[in-house]
Amino acid sequence: MTTSETTGAYARALYDLAALTDSVDAADESLAAIVEAIRGNVALRDALADPAVPGEKKRAIVRDVFTAQSPEAVAVAGLLAERGEAASIDAVAAAYREIAEKERGIVVAEVTTAVPLDEALRSSVTGKLSASLGRPVALRERVDAAVLGGIRIKVAGRVLDGTLSSQVNAMRAVLSSTPQGGEG
Repeated sequence: MTTSETTGAYARALYDLAALTDSVDAADESLAAIVEAIRGNVALRDALADPAVPGEKKRAIVRDVFTAQSPEAVAVAGLLAERGEAASIDAVAAAYREIAEKERGIVVAEVTTAVPLDEALRSSVTGKLSASLGRPVALRERVDAAVLGGIRIKVAGRVLDGTLSSQVNAMRAVLSSTPQGGEG
């Protein structure tokens, strides 16, 4: 199995288990909390990555540190840690969220802006996309100063590009294709 297939298998197993216990949202929130905690705690990250620490000890660390999180999410994170795959917890969390959104009929829109969206704009974009697509929409926001301003939205196989950088590039293309010099 490839890493992607393995990640997907863990995510699918967790989703199926969480769905049985009606804890899909709790597992999603718990995975996000676990990922953030591991990213933010060097000692924890190092302990889970250390090949000298036995797998069972890694699993116990995860279980002890994350007692407040969903048991299903902790079980999967612990299993990954035990198998030396703790670094893939974030990929499993992302795959889990994709599965949960797909099961709920949610469309994911990738939104790129030069600065973070404020709540009013986020709500407006989400509402307009939901109305246009006839389905609920979840935004995946990315900040990229290179877009200069405006917004780029990738959704349902389409790209809506209203960024200043794309307009500048289009203008540059027009100007470079225009003959130089005067008429006559």
